[in-house]
Amino acid sequence: MKKLTKFIMSKIKIKAGFLKGKNIYVPDFIRPTQDKVKKGIFDILENKVINSIFLDLFAGSGNIGIEAISRGAKFCYFVEKSQKCIEVIKKNIRDLKIEDKTKIIKIDAEKFVKKSEEKFNVIFADPPYNYKIKREFIINTLNILKEGLLILEISKRNKLNEINDLIKREVNYGETKILFFGNLSGKF
Repeated sequence: MKKLTKFIMSKIKIKAGFLKGKNIYVPDFIRPTQDKVKKGIFDILENKVINSIFLDLFAGSGNIGIEAISRGAKFCYFVEKSQKCIEVIKKNIRDLKIEDKTKIIKIDAEKFVKKSEEKFNVIFADPPYNYKIKREFIINTLNILKEGLLILEISKRNKLNEINDLIKREVNYGETKILFFGNLSGKF
């Protein structure tokens, strides 16, 4: 674990559920989802995360996927292409003893959504703020939903003209914009 300490800078707390108050590590080179944004997302999701198959795309530290497990998700897939981030996710999962509820996949998120045969109830995507969101990526991601919900965290400066017709709900938190696609009503 000594090699992890070279780039782990901080810890954040899990906000709710059976892991509430536990810390997870966050590498210093990523931007984790802010607490107020995380709370807002899960407030909107309400109980939809319970017993869900959850996908955390561009997983970073695994912050949102681990929060989903804590709040009752049955299983979470973490998709991340950075080996450094994967090492941090592995450590977080091991420290929290939730290995049986998780799977880490090292691949680019766009490639994953194009080839995945798995279906998910909730998909959370938090690409880097300079990432260009393409309609094809949104469509491919929606195709792996099972009557569920896609949540996309982006910069409010990101121009999304080519996907505006697909957005079901938008919520802003300072510089962060959260977009919802798919089934917002009912349990899935």
